[in-house]
Amino acid sequence: MTKQTSSNRINSTWLVLLLIVLLCAASAAIGDYYAEKSKTLTVAFYTGSSWDAPSGKPYQMIDYAIKKFHRKYPDVKIQYETGITKKDYINWLSGKIVSGQTPDVILVPDENFATMASEGVLASLDRFIDSDKLDTGNFYQPLLSSDRYLGAQYALPYEANPQLMIYNQSLLEKYGLPSKLSKPTVDEFEAISTQLSKVKGKKLYGTTSDFNWYNAAAAYQDEPFNISDRRINLTSSRFSKAIKLMQQLYANAGNMNVTSDLFDEGKVAFEPIYLAQYRTYTSYPYHVTRSYNFQVDCCQMPSLKGSSTSIESSSWGIANSSANKRMAWQFIQMLCSDQELQQKLMASSTGSSVLKSVVQSRATAKVLHQYGSDSQSLNNWQLDNLLKSGKLAPRFKEYTEVVNLLNSRLNTALQNGDVDTELYDIQTDVNNLLK
Repeated sequence: MTKQTSSNRINSTWLVLLLIVLLCAASAAIGDYYAEKSKTLTVAFYTGSSWDAPSGKPYQMIDYAIKKFHRKYPDVKIQYETGITKKDYINWLSGKIVSGQTPDVILVPDENFATMASEGVLASLDRFIDSDKLDTGNFYQPLLSSDRYLGAQYALPYEANPQLMIYNQSLLEKYGLPSKLSKPTVDEFEAISTQLSKVKGKKLYGTTSDFNWYNAAAAYQDEPFNISDRRINLTSSRFSKAIKLMQQLYANAGNMNVTSDLFDEGKVAFEPIYLAQYRTYTSYPYHVTRSYNFQVDCCQMPSLKGSSTSIESSSWGIANSSANKRMAWQFIQMLCSDQELQQKLMASSTGSSVLKSVVQSRATAKVLHQYGSDSQSLNNWQLDNLLKSGKLAPRFKEYTEVVNLLNSRLNTALQNGDVDTELYDIQTDVNNLLK
């Protein structure tokens, strides 16, 4: 009788302990649930367009996204500061980071991605992508890949801005030059420029000065930056061909700075522009200030083969210091991968969606068709091809500083006519900067 009573007491004690453990676990789970539901997310972004295009409703997209997010997570508060311009954004964000007030969610301009990722500002997204089984195949791969650093995904692409070429179809037809261009070769591009420069009694030009040494290198499928070795190569055979092309274009223009105003006046065949410029350039009311008395069409950038399209982008990332990473992930996942939201971005912004399904949609075809009133419009299949085959600039911390140095030194050398003798010295100076 005593043994049975003792045994019952032991069983009762274990049962009580088990119930306490279960209650604690349930309490913790409920606490975590309500803590998750009641979190406040802070968001860092700048007003208006990432591409310096006019924007009459700078908070339209973020407010729409927050409203949609609240429908799923009604107890989550999302806060952001207004009035921050893109010009001031990085200084403002740096101040927040230094003061220990880094926002949970960060809009990342492409020129700042490498710095943020390398200095530990951004958190890796790999575990969230894996746990939620996000289908990354829905994104254009050049954009997704550019948000990787040392093998990890640190941001998701949000908006893209590919480069294309517009050309004066009327001018080309007038002088018997090819006027139906889709993928002009380098030879066609150079030949048109040379022939226009020889028209007697007229000052005509092949391209505006916006066509630069990097475009020329891309046309010959050359990438001068070697990120893994942290070096630049300006003495390769392909880069030599790119420089010869630039020398010919400079000679055809009489070493003159050929501005976009000259294109507007009908005196230039080609002008490289980005999608945001194209959508601003050809849309009301901005096009009414242009001297549009000729037919304009668009094509890919000239290339030896394949594509030489450059793409700018903006992305969303999560602060490494955030205590709300899971909820922050839900927010950026919606911003970047929600088809309805990305379709609205396609209509309200001047850039492009980053989702294949949105760019290929009928709704996007209608959006782009509106730019065909004064010109042959860019269609969504052309845009799809640009985003599939284009490239983003290499991402490393010193990129902006290096490109500014190259622009200054190469442009000066081209203008002075001594670029061939200067190339090695320019290469040495840049590589010293990268050491």
